[in-house]
Amino acid sequence: MKIPRSLQRGATDGDCDCLPRPDAPSGDAPPGAAPATTEPLTMYMLRYRDAWFGLEKRVSFEAADVAAALAMIALEPIGEWAELLVDGAVICRRGHEPGGAPDYWVVD
Repeated sequence: MKIPRSLQRGATDGDCDCLPRPDAPSGDAPPGAAPATTEPLTMYMLRYRDAWFGLEKRVSFEAADVAAALAMIALEPIGEWAELLVDGAVICRRGHEPGGAPDYWVVD
């Protein structure tokens, strides 16, 4: 269970702070500094069945590439299925092995 705390970012503008933000300044950067990367970010959407509530969820976020996107969503409570989309097209799906083996991602 998360402990309530004062949020510096997202508290007033309605942004969600549930996923890491690639544009978040590092501790060494002065306030208001531009992000360290100048690479264009891609908008991804994660569709999945929530493991806790059993409802379909959709989370949109930006990442530099597919590997970064998969790393960002590693802690989401994914249930029976999941799909990662770019521009409405499925680029990979979450796979399962019987017997409690770790889940894996399959590229479409």
